[in-house]
Amino acid sequence: MPGSRTTGDGATGVARVLDRVAVLVAAGVPPPRAWALVTGGSDPVGGPASAPASAGAVPGDTSFGRDVQGVLAVAARTGAPVAPALRALAASLRDTAQAERSVRVALAGPRASARVVLALPVLGVLLGSVWGVDAIGVLIGGPIGRGCLTAATLLVAVGHRWTGRLVAAATGAPTVPGLLLDVWAIAVSGGGAWKDAAATVDAVFAGRTWPADDRARLAETLALAERAGVPAAELLRACALDRRADAAAEGIARAERLGVRLVLPLGVCVLPAFVLVGVVPVVLGILSSTSAVIG
Repeated sequence: MPGSRTTGDGATGVARVLDRVAVLVAAGVPPPRAWALVTGGSDPVGGPASAPASAGAVPGDTSFGRDVQGVLAVAARTGAPVAPALRALAASLRDTAQAERSVRVALAGPRASARVVLALPVLGVLLGSVWGVDAIGVLIGGPIGRGCLTAATLLVAVGHRWTGRLVAAATGAPTVPGLLLDVWAIAVSGGGAWKDAAATVDAVFAGRTWPADDRARLAETLALAERAGVPAAELLRACALDRRADAAAEGIARAERLGVRLVLPLGVCVLPAFVLVGVVPVVLGILSSTSAVIG
């Protein structure tokens, strides 16, 4: 069964780097120099510097690394203050990491149950041996036994794949919910028009597919700011916080539903496989020994 993506710890590490860079920038250190000092020579926008990056660097070929690059590029193009942008992204990553930890805790029980369930057919073979029946010999010694073994193997394989898909769907993708709202908050903090902010975000994150919920909340928040005649940045940041809280609740709800959905592969695949290798060989073995005694 596929393991979960343990991205929460990675997000926390990136957030720690961003906070340190933000402190140096706020103290007057130029952003490229601040980044090089913290990460050991990795430039998040221009690419790796000549010095090797340390373990604390944010690699550009990771999901979080690309997000950092994009946020800093938006800040540079719009003239938004870099230090607040870094702190905002660090807070977003910490929120995401906390939500992922909560989801992992909620998923621990269903994952353990899935492993136990998938081991039932093996337990059936062992039980047959405990009862004094050569279950393995029955399974490999005749056409009926081999047919049961083949069918059970196929059923366990299907159940394993099915369970893995259910767990993967409950785990979700390693993304930062509300990132679009955070990026827009940084873009409009530069003082430019919303049209220019939109062009900048589209240019920096070219080809990026944003979640439909993020796009809907962005349009709603911008409309509210326009009606109220107030700056949109703070409204966007508040909406991003709400988006991450909702995403965390959705993740926990998916984990709870997983416990119920795992019953399907259990009933359809695993239990029949258990019967084929745990019950049928015992019955065949008993019938065989009885026939031998009678004969």
